[in-house]
Order: sequence, then structure tokens, then C-alpha cells
Amino acid sequence: MRTALEAGVFLKQILVDRQSQHGGWTFAGGSGQLALEPTCLALLAMSSDGGPARDRAISFLIEMQNRNGSWPAFLGDDTDGCGLTGVGLYALLGCGVTCDATHSAIRWLLDMKGWESHWLWRWKFRTTDRHVRFDPDKFGWPWTPETVSWVVPTSYSLLALKALPAPLQTEHIQFRIRRAVEMLFDRACPNGGWNAGNGVVYGEPMTPHLDATALALLALRSEPTNDLLAASLDWLQRRSQTCFAPWSLSWAILALNAYDLPTGPSLARLADICNLDQLQDCATVAVASLALDCTVGRNVYLETK
Repeated sequence: MRTALEAGVFLKQILVDRQSQHGGWTFAGGSGQLALEPTCLALLAMSSDGGPARDRAISFLIEMQNRNGSWPAFLGDDTDGCGLTGVGLYALLGCGVTCDATHSAIRWLLDMKGWESHWLWRWKFRTTDRHVRFDPDKFGWPWTPETVSWVVPTSYSLLALKALPAPLQTEHIQFRIRRAVEMLFDRACPNGGWNAGNGVVYGEPMTPHLDATALALLALRSEPTNDLLAASLDWLQRRSQTCFAPWSLSWAILALNAYDLPTGPSLARLADICNLDQLQDCATVAVASLALDCTVGRNVYLETK
């Protein structure tokens, strides 16, 4: 049985071994379809000591970018951009990279809004469509252009914009940050935590998702403490104690660690339950590696704050 520290080192080596010759990663080993999310998470996992593998990943990520500044979910797909563009920007910033690619990504994020921000959709949600409970004046980022805001792309984009160096923090960026913060608080589940989209649908409270809750909490870490954050952290702590899914448990560890809450038992369980040689999903390998870095006092979601 490996310790958490040994498991983290082993997972980083798996990422290096699975890196494609182009510099990116697929979700499933051997699929051949290079994807944005596993590439960004893997790059973040090796952002401090990845050597040549890190450099190849940075080059690939920049080459993968669409002309409009966004990133596609998969290489050669989604030329209009996808809701994971914030992950691409955050990964480059986490490696200390600021260049034309990051500046164009910032511009795309500032232009991209959840469709509820449009006056016609605001009218629709306030008059004819009352099945969901949210304030359309509070918007973030969609999964795809011309759709409404969702929790995960908004959290990723918010993390990226908050991580920008002070000289790049314009009034427009601050406006989008505040709107996104308001949107996340507005879409939370009534008793804390976040679902994928809305907290209440058809009058019924939705059940929180562990990974969405962790991501939203990471994006909101610099915000003043309030009852909703406290309730969400309490839910995350309790739920993580019975979680045995590496992806979800890893996100929970990263969020709890960011709020200075104990993660020792969860880290030990992650190292134990990860059948390390059998993990096929490179995104899960990468986020588990990021979580296990907490054993040595490193949390990539704190380093660019």
C-alpha cells in the first residue's frame, strides 16, 4: 500500500508516460482524441516541476487554442469555443505564462455571457418560464455559446479571472467577477452546495454534486464568509467522508484544503482507493495527483491567488 506522498509521485509519472507526442492528453488512454480538460489538469499537476513534459504541454495548449481566443473541448472541435476555456487560461497562468494566448482568452471570456443576460431571456424567466428559481441579472458562463450559465464553467472562468495579475485587473474584469460571484450564490442549493445548474427546479430543491460544490467553493474562496459558504463546506466535509470515487474525492480534498480544513483521512483514503495502475481516465489521474500534492503543502488552487 502506497502512502499519499508515494501515490502522488506515482500518478505524476503516469501522466508523463501517457502524454501524447503532441504534448496533450486524452481522457481515456489510447483513445487518440486529445482533450482540453485532462490536458489542463495534467499541466497544472506538473506546473512546478514538469520539465520537458510541462513545456510540451504548454506549447500544445497554445497551439490548440481557437482563433477567437477560446479553446475547444477536443482538438479540432468547437471552433466557437466551450465552457472549459477558463481551465485553459487558468492552466497557463498557473505555469506563469502570460502571452497573446492568455490575452485573447481573457477577451473571449469577457465577451461570453450566459444567455440569461440578454433582455429577452430575462423577460422570459421573469414572466413565462417560472419552473426554475434564479435571478437572470446574475450570470456567468455557459457550456456552449448562446446557452445559459452553468456552475462548472462559471467556476472555472471565475478562478481564471481572479488569478490574473493586478495590472490586468480592469474594471470590466471586476464587473464580470462580481456578476459570477452573485450568480454562484444565487444558484446554490437551499441547504448549501451546488448542483450542475440551478438549486431549485419545479419548486423542488436539487441535490448538490460533490465536484460542482468543490469547484464553486474554490472559486469563492476569496469571498467574505457567509452562512451559505459555511453550510456548503459543512456538506462537503460530511459527504467526503463517505466518498470513494477518486474524481469527486480529489476535488473535495482540494476545496477543503483551500479553506484550511482537515483532509488527512481523505488523503489516506484517496491513496488507498486509487487502484493506481488501473485508472484509465487521465483527467481523474491528474486531479488525484493535484489533491495528493496537499500532503506536501501544495494546492495549485491557492498558488495564483
